[in-house]
Amino acid sequence: MVKVEVIKFYPFELPGKRGGLVGYADVKIGELIVIKTVKLMKNRYGGYYVQMPSVQLGDRSYEVVEVISKELLEEIRRKVREIYEERFKI
Repeated sequence: MVKVEVIKFYPFELPGKRGGLVGYADVKIGELIVIKTVKLMKNRYGGYYVQMPSVQLGDRSYEVVEVISKELLEEIRRKVREIYEERFKI
């Protein structure tokens, strides 16, 4: 598995809101690529998931980056969530 590293995390949590955007992360995949503005989202049940960068065209949103490997996507989610939890003592 390729090494996943969170380079920077930008918190963005609205007080009193149960779910939604928690923050943005810049994620380095191995020594090959950096994906900027990966969103860490919190669902209303307290779980976390990531959304890859997207662009809005008209009334539709299109992902700019698509991670095909489920294992890699899970590793990105885990690393981003860990950084968030470590820094904000969740």
